[in-house]
Amino acid sequence: MPRRIWDLKCNRVIDFRMLHSASLAMKVSMDPPTYWAVSHSWADDLHSSKTSINQYQWPVPLPQGIGLSSLRYELLGYGAEYVWLDVLCLRQQSDIYALNLLKREEWKLDVPTIGNIYRAAARIVRYFNGVGREFRSDGWDNDR
Repeated sequence: MPRRIWDLKCNRVIDFRMLHSASLAMKVSMDPPTYWAVSHSWADDLHSSKTSINQYQWPVPLPQGIGLSSLRYELLGYGAEYVWLDVLCLRQQSDIYALNLLKREEWKLDVPTIGNIYRAAARIVRYFNGVGREFRSDGWDNDR
């Protein structure tokens, strides 16, 4: 299971284990809640910005013109409630040395298990031209 998950309704990244603990406390189900995963290509025109969604812990790289708010509304419109998005749920580069060390330790487990995160997802949303961008059939000769 993923380490972190984006709770779209609360609009924050939370520890995935919190979802399972909450369902146990309410005696609803032993199964963890389902989540969606977002797969995306990396664009050439990325900009990074800090966000309250991940408690400003690391900047989130997104293509120019794409914001987390519009992506959130789109995913909610599709019916998603919990979403795993790598740039938001995996610790990224930080200005703080200790957080970069923590990232390195987390990635030893997180990066090799990304395939399992996608396999366990209830649905996968794919963005072929950069996260949050509509599909275009041109530009496929780019190195990325």
